[in-house]
Amino acid sequence: MPTELPSWPEVRALVARELGEPVTGGRPLTPARPSMTWAASAAGAGAVVVKVRAADEGRTAGKARWAASHLPVLAERGYPVPVTWWHGPAGAGWYVTVQARLAGRPLRAAEGRLVDAVAELVELQAGVAGGVDGDRDFTGYVANVLFDDWDEVWADAPRACPAAGPLCGRLRRWLEPVWGLRLAPADYAHNDLNLSNILTDGAAITGVVDWDEFGLGSRALDLVALAVDSQRDGNPAAAGRLLTRAGRVAGGDGLRGLVSYRAIALLAHTARYRAGYRDGLAEAECAAISAILDRLQRACQG
Repeated sequence: MPTELPSWPEVRALVARELGEPVTGGRPLTPARPSMTWAASAAGAGAVVVKVRAADEGRTAGKARWAASHLPVLAERGYPVPVTWWHGPAGAGWYVTVQARLAGRPLRAAEGRLVDAVAELVELQAGVAGGVDGDRDFTGYVANVLFDDWDEVWADAPRACPAAGPLCGRLRRWLEPVWGLRLAPADYAHNDLNLSNILTDGAAITGVVDWDEFGLGSRALDLVALAVDSQRDGNPAAAGRLLTRAGRVAGGDGLRGLVSYRAIALLAHTARYRAGYRDGLAEAECAAISAILDRLQRACQG
């Protein structure tokens, strides 16, 4: 187990030493859960985001190294991703990543025009550079969670709210025709592309952040995540367009699996970190997922 989360003065001193320049600021951007994020400024790097996470037996370091080497590929394609200035260990059991802070505010409502703009960005994730890296094959993880009960996701998801248990039972039945399916890791995948990780100036998308789970997979999973958020926030038309795009990428069977994964992963996360979220979020997530299942089942029957 890691030691107590490092304080901002400790982290600031470490980052200043590694960057070789003074670091100021330190405004918290997130509550302290299993990680902590601050907004700061460095003399040469400018506005930065400093994130501390549990080191997770070396996996966190591996993810950070991989992201630092592959995010520039997306940048070359025109994707607004952050520059990684430095990443490294911070004492016993913690890991720090320092990235440029992108301009804009989080896209906290499902604004249809901007959601469609994000969907166009997701198309830039198609195809990978340098071949498939087995360590970052997220499609394998998705299959293991869905069909082999990895990480107790199926156990935790029903605890999100009273409606979550019956919904999880429905998802298991929905998965039966594709049980064991594993998609090819053909694309770059953000793997947590919720609306709050997308920045906008009100007219355009200015950045996409929080690439902690960046890996290889199906870009359709990112479209599904956006569809769930759009449905939850009262924009079923945008959700329908996003699901149609996701189905074209992953096929009908793939879409069934990815919707199911996103649903149980989202509910499990909400159950685990309930204190950090608004009341009623799990109920809203269940309603959105149920509406999406209704839509997809009608399409299958039609």
